[in-house]
Amino acid sequence: MKKEILIIFLLLLISFPAVKSLLLPGGFTSHDLTHHVIRQISMDKLLSEGQFPPRWSGDLNNSYGYPVFLFNYPMPALLGEVFHKLGLGFVDSVKAVFLVSMVMSVLGMYLFLKSLLGLRSAAFLGATFYLYAPIRFLNVYVSASVGSALALAIVPFVFLALRRGNILQGSIFLAFLILSHNVTALIFAPVLLIFGFFLFKKVKATVIIFLLGLGLSAWFFLPAIWEKPYTRFDLIFADFYKDHFPSLWQLIRSPWGYGLSHPQNPQGGDMSYQLGIIHIGVMLVLGLWFRKPLVLFVLGGFILSIFLMLQNSQPLWDNLPFLNLVQFPWRFLSVSVFMAAVAAALLVKALPFKKIAFVILLVLVIYANRNHWNINEKFDPGEEYYRSLKTTSTTYGEHLPKWGRVMDKTAKSKLEFVEGGENIKIVKDQSAQVLAVVEATAASKLRFNQFYFPGWEIKIDDKSIDFDYKVDGESYGLPVFDIEQGRHKVLAEFKNTPDRNLADAISVVSVIVWLILLCRLLILR
Repeated sequence: MKKEILIIFLLLLISFPAVKSLLLPGGFTSHDLTHHVIRQISMDKLLSEGQFPPRWSGDLNNSYGYPVFLFNYPMPALLGEVFHKLGLGFVDSVKAVFLVSMVMSVLGMYLFLKSLLGLRSAAFLGATFYLYAPIRFLNVYVSASVGSALALAIVPFVFLALRRGNILQGSIFLAFLILSHNVTALIFAPVLLIFGFFLFKKVKATVIIFLLGLGLSAWFFLPAIWEKPYTRFDLIFADFYKDHFPSLWQLIRSPWGYGLSHPQNPQGGDMSYQLGIIHIGVMLVLGLWFRKPLVLFVLGGFILSIFLMLQNSQPLWDNLPFLNLVQFPWRFLSVSVFMAAVAAALLVKALPFKKIAFVILLVLVIYANRNHWNINEKFDPGEEYYRSLKTTSTTYGEHLPKWGRVMDKTAKSKLEFVEGGENIKIVKDQSAQVLAVVEATAASKLRFNQFYFPGWEIKIDDKSIDFDYKVDGESYGLPVFDIEQGRHKVLAEFKNTPDRNLADAISVVSVIVWLILLCRLLILR
């Protein structure tokens, strides 16, 4: 126990250079940090209003509404809400999730590799390789993709549970992985299945872990799949991947920058696609010297992940279902780095000069990434700046309904007269429920300033009404309806659709099954 405590302390110590920039006050320039702070603010508001599962934000898209957590992974913002309730501001809450993700990934990888190989030094080195990789720092300091960062922290815990055949841990961590970043879950799913099915022959446990993990997270990913056809996602991202294949040389060596991704048309200051020269080195050495089943699994996963990032793999991207959802082929760097971390651990275990190899590789991997663990520029406009932003919290507004659009001006009110009019008094203004008292001097038309999405219902004086969200035959997206002369109560509510109810029910049943399995385990003990 003393040795384990010491190793954990050393892992935390060796992680400090990687996370020290997160301890600086305020935000920093990046691709997506502002988006995630806006989502964090939105999550806080939706939960305070009692909306769970959180799905629709009435404030985003300049107060015309956006299905932010219906399609965007909710786990980072849910975890960030814990830090916010503990007293951190919204920016610091997001940064805290980044910090926890980095440290948690080191601990998780150490536990997994120790269970896999039984050697502390090998596990320690592999965990360090997993943290000190360019893609890990790119996720935090360049793109500021909090979902990717958190998902890569959870991945080792899923592998650990599969290695042990632990259904309770495996299912809950798999659910957390899906809720943290569904794209990373999609990327690692085949790798996890091969690991559980063929490498350790835990077929039954693997099947149950996947079924239960999918069930626990069904409330999020099933509606996201079923309702995606309503959105502009496919119009924007159907062929997005075609412009983001890096070359083999870019994977080996490309300058470290804080710009966007233009691998086929490089521009000054672009982000880097490098895998890490030391990570490549350990894979080459491992491939030349060893041929055990675990080594073949690691080499196979590494080579396949490299292939899927190159333009030669485009026929697969064109034809395999769901692969285009990954959007950026270089996201498979996460699999490459995972395999390289396992390879580093395998080398230390197998080589005769373990201590020398351990020290050399540890120093090299940290030294090689010394220029990657910093922010580009400090950006600290204050919390009110972020509170004032009412964007979609996505770069392209891709989850707007096909009939909607990104709005550049803030809505005057949730309800307004299109024809006729007198007075509208908003009594309750929440994301999923808007209540108003309307006085009309004559028969009039009202517009509800929230883009229609399946689930919105409007009642006048407690009676459901039909409404149109198309004006003059053109897609506009805001519900318009008639109201008679007089004083009326108007209620608009965002409710569950049958699909969402089914997904929620699957998750509720899965939670019950998980609790039953937990009770059985406790009783047997």
